[in-house]
Amino acid sequence: MMDTVTRYFQIHRRDLVFMKFILEAYEGLSTLSTEDRDKGIVRLNVPQPFNDDVDALIEALRMEISITEVELPEGSIVEPAPQPCKEGLYHA
Repeated sequence: MMDTVTRYFQIHRRDLVFMKFILEAYEGLSTLSTEDRDKGIVRLNVPQPFNDDVDALIEALRMEISITEVELPEGSIVEPAPQPCKEGLYHA
C-alpha cells in the first residue's frame, strides 16, 4: 500500500469547485476534501510519490487563484483517507 501525505490549503470559496475540477483532471494525483467550506480550507491526500508533482501544480495554480498551504486547523476532526482495497476500489 502506498503512503499518503495529508496537506491543507486555504483558498477563496469561489475557487473550491475550480480546484476540485483541476485535481480531478489529474486522475490519481490526489484527492480533495473540503475541511471548512466557510474558511475555504481543503484537505489534499497525496500519494507520497506524487508530492513533488502536487507542489508543481500548486505553484501553477497560484497564477490563477489565491492558495496558501496551512497547518491543520485546531479543533478540526479529520476523517481517515480512503484506503484502496485489493479490488482497486476505495473504502474508508
